[in-house]
Amino acid sequence: MSDARVPFVGDFRELEQGSPDGPSLRSAVKVEASANARELVEYLRHGALLAATTTLVRDVLSPDNAVIGGLHLLTDGCWLWYSDLAHYVERYHVTLDPQFIAHAQANGWTVPQLDDADLLALEAILLGDDVD
Repeated sequence: MSDARVPFVGDFRELEQGSPDGPSLRSAVKVEASANARELVEYLRHGALLAATTTLVRDVLSPDNAVIGGLHLLTDGCWLWYSDLAHYVERYHVTLDPQFIAHAQANGWTVPQLDDADLLALEAILLGDDVD
């Protein structure tokens, strides 16, 4: 569902909603959190809701495969990610694309307010309905 103009972060291949050729979640796990981990987790949690599902996602790194929550597609207007990404960054200190981290930091770790028109325009790009 991604478009080159709207990059995806956290499309790890181990996740059911991930990309088969995406990066490895297990390889992205780190022992310690990054310097701005708290800000990054909050940024991820506060993405604008682009699409909601009734699908439950489970922690694929947990031995008991615990439920994390519902699966939602979030955005900041420039990047896309799924709602479970914050969990992996917070709990397992998963590293993310440095370009995304620089983007979030440039936004002051605050997701910009997006209105309905912004979300509809983004949806049109993703569905191939946009007019260039």
